[in-house]
Amino acid sequence: MTLPKIAMTMGDPTGIGPEIIVKALSMQEPFQACRPIVFGDREVLLQTINRLSLPITLKPVDEIPEEGYLPQKIFLLPVGQLKLTSLRFGQPDRACGEAMGKYVEEAVKRVRSGRLDALTTCPINKQAMNAAGYLFPGHTEFLAHLTQASSVAMMFLGSRWKIVLVTTHLPLKEVSKWITADRILSTLRLTDEGMKTYFGIPHPKMAVLGLNPHCGEEGLLGEEEKREILPAIAQAKSLGMDVEGPFPADSFFDLSGRYAFDAIVSMYHDQGLIPIKMVDFKEAINLTLGLPFIRTSVDHGTAYDIAGKGVADPNNLVKAILTAANLSKLKRNY
Repeated sequence: MTLPKIAMTMGDPTGIGPEIIVKALSMQEPFQACRPIVFGDREVLLQTINRLSLPITLKPVDEIPEEGYLPQKIFLLPVGQLKLTSLRFGQPDRACGEAMGKYVEEAVKRVRSGRLDALTTCPINKQAMNAAGYLFPGHTEFLAHLTQASSVAMMFLGSRWKIVLVTTHLPLKEVSKWITADRILSTLRLTDEGMKTYFGIPHPKMAVLGLNPHCGEEGLLGEEEKREILPAIAQAKSLGMDVEGPFPADSFFDLSGRYAFDAIVSMYHDQGLIPIKMVDFKEAINLTLGLPFIRTSVDHGTAYDIAGKGVADPNNLVKAILTAANLSKLKRNY
């Protein structure tokens, strides 16, 4: 079987994206699993290679090559021409925001055309992208727009848990408005299908967390469990899904392993991501459910505090690349 071709987007040019890309693609491991091609800015990547003194060749291309993928040789499909003199680490401007959007747009075009098998993304700056006219709260929502996906969900993969979020990038005061039976059921459907498609589990067992402390204490601490979460679970069961809950989130993530589920559905961002990042900060990666193709990403941000210092760890990106490659193979078999 030929190795899958994976698109990689550079992310924020003023963050650690360029650095972790060149470091990751100087290693053997990604090339043993896939054929990676980067969508980004040529001058930014060249400057990064030179600053790190890495023996890497950058090879700009117009089309996706079939052969010639080797460690320390980066195939680049150039997108944008940022002026290096105007770039400052940790200070992305409107031009950077526009470049971040274009990297993703161009990569998505080629993945959707079938010329590439999957997409792996480096972190973006949402504020800079919004300033450039990309009015989305994050990568996930932008990708849903580009693919016209009716519903998407973020699944975080770690060594212990697979956690899917019902809501993602919302102010905490807005979360309860979005906790509806329809939205929870949609997330359960995506999780059920994702576990079958990507992980080969024919009847995945799913846990659902509550929203309120102690799952609302029968309405004393909140009504969402009775009004929205329990009806969604009941409907999912009527459709043949194996679902249990709601479980109180504060006691669910027990490291003794007393709860055995294939996937966990979490109500909001920090509820699901704090436990998985605590246990697997360098290993956990994000998989987007509901898109017409595989998309993985790192589970960290632009890391402006270390951008340009040469100390960024590429291992989380390597993990995201390998996951995209492995899921591509599993999807073919499915």
